[in-house]
Amino acid sequence: MDKVEQIIKDLKEIGVVIDSWDDVFDDFDPRPFNERTISGDFIYELKRRYKETRKGGFIITIHAPLALKDPKAERMVTQRLKKHFHHKFLQRKKEIIKTRIRGGVFVGIGIASLSFLTLATYFKFLSRLTIEITSIFFMPLGWFGIWEGLSKLIDTSPKFLQEERLFEKLSKTTYRFQYIEEKPA
Repeated sequence: MDKVEQIIKDLKEIGVVIDSWDDVFDDFDPRPFNERTISGDFIYELKRRYKETRKGGFIITIHAPLALKDPKAERMVTQRLKKHFHHKFLQRKKEIIKTRIRGGVFVGIGIASLSFLTLATYFKFLSRLTIEITSIFFMPLGWFGIWEGLSKLIDTSPKFLQEERLFEKLSKTTYRFQYIEEKPA
């Protein structure tokens, strides 16, 4: 089996049924559809379904009543969803980078604190009493900075990493629309 066949085999379909475009867009938002925010319930449902099919790529199929069929609306919905999820992806990525930068700053402060104490003790440019008093503050600060900083650098929140991957996939996935003919009651 070649690589393309394996990718196609691994593709999973996530199906979501909607009754109206208000199921995709926030119905509390009075703006036109092309400006509305994406519904929190819709995003929650996609996240829930993603957890079930985490590995491999996927296609999102939106099942809707035949009355909603409109190629222009489909393009607009697809563009809005991809734009929204790309924006969320960039936000998560920015938060992860910010956390890691803070971790680097913590490590730097920790190393500087411990280095200052070591140099002050070795070269004795401060009196013994001053070194003892400053070590009460700088020793815990140094070790805390190093360990907390390393924690931020290495152990980034798994939730942020998962959401970053999810939003990246949702911004790049294929959105299909299938229309269901409504049956008379």
